[in-house]
Amino acid sequence: MKVVSAILNDVGGLALFVKDVFQTGFRTEKNVKPILDQIVDVTTRSFTTVAFAGVFVGAILVLQFSLILAKYDAQTFLGGLNTSAVVREVGPLIISFLLAGKVGAFTAAELGTMRVTEQIDAIECLGTNPIQYLILPRFIGIVASSLILLMMSLMISILGSMMVASVTYGIYPEQFLGSIPRFVSFGTLAAGMFKSAVYGIIVAGVACYKGYTASGGARGVGRAVTQAAILTNLYIVIANFLTGQFLDVLSALSKGNAG
Repeated sequence: MKVVSAILNDVGGLALFVKDVFQTGFRTEKNVKPILDQIVDVTTRSFTTVAFAGVFVGAILVLQFSLILAKYDAQTFLGGLNTSAVVREVGPLIISFLLAGKVGAFTAAELGTMRVTEQIDAIECLGTNPIQYLILPRFIGIVASSLILLMMSLMISILGSMMVASVTYGIYPEQFLGSIPRFVSFGTLAAGMFKSAVYGIIVAGVACYKGYTASGGARGVGRAVTQAAILTNLYIVIANFLTGQFLDVLSALSKGNAG
């Protein structure tokens, strides 16, 4: 019961924290430059890792899908299936996990250090809202960067997949690209962006919340970083299931209305 109570308490605190961030965002002005700085910083720090992962994720999917499609002599659909999987599932998940491990942990450690050294208390004493000054730029920066990185990784993954398919299986780039519109529509891209935004909110929310509420000196900062990493991955997996179900229901309803 204590474990369940602790989890529910943590989820409730996180929900109230994210609610406070959103409310502060709607009331905030003159915060554009710090937000843009955070977007640029997170994107540039994560781009190399995301690009490297995108190439190999695309290559792995090509190898796996090709084994299945070869049984049915349907390798001409390889590009479409590969791209659809990257957009809808693999891309948002991989990017969110990378952000959680790299940017999320750094954010939790940074804010946690500021909390235990009483820098956040000093900001409050000066009459400045720390949510507006510290949290909001980092929160929006992570969420916006997750969407930007998704589009970048998608293009890199397609190029990497196309090269592997051409070299390994002799599939021409025209064949690879030509099958993409049959499997990837605007709805597919919107679903991928929606998932990426949800996962980005989770990464940003958990990292900022754990860092902002850290206590207990250096050991407390380490504990906050560990909890942020573990809980972020757990919440992302749960959100993956829930968003998948939500999008399936939404798709079914739209088809029903169209019919």
